Amino acid sequence: MAREEKINKVEELREVFKKSRGLIFTDHSGLKAKEAVVIRDRLVESDSYLKIIKNTLAFIAAKEVFEDLDLSDVLKGPTSIVISNSDIISTARIVKELSKEMEALKVKAGIFEDRLLTAEEVNRFASLPPEEVLLTNLAVLIKAPIIKLVNVLSAPTRNLVFVLNAIKEKKI
Repeated sequence: MAREEKINKVEELREVFKKSRGLIFTDHSGLKAKEAVVIRDRLVESDSYLKIIKNTLAFIAAKEVFEDLDLSDVLKGPTSIVISNSDIISTARIVKELSKEMEALKVKAGIFEDRLLTAEEVNRFASLPPEEVLLTNLAVLIKAPIIKLVNVLSAPTRNLVFVLNAIKEKKI
């Protein structure tokens, strides 16, 4: 690979690292071309894609983007990156399913919000509910105390209405 081409690849990887919502590093040794196509097709569902990289070029790009992270252990051996452009949780879920289906695909690590995740943490991400469900649960949790406060504040008025209604029923 010519020097100019390597510089362009490093620049391309740097941009990918900066713009992505999350990265999952995988070991793809033994992965067949057909399986790589299946992986790429499935990743499209979660606005993600697979990129096979050269470790040295990725290390140079990562050092500039992720200054505080040490990726020297991650970028050893055949490495590919699953780049998530939107929801890292659904991407992690798809990668986990694919790694169960294909023995050649193994999760090495991940990066989310400038934090290096172990393979185990990436798999825990995969077990989280989808983003919409998490946001709905959050809305319910925020709304619950307000509903309880309204019920407590309206209780005296409601009780007065019950008492007056009982008196009316007794007189009739």
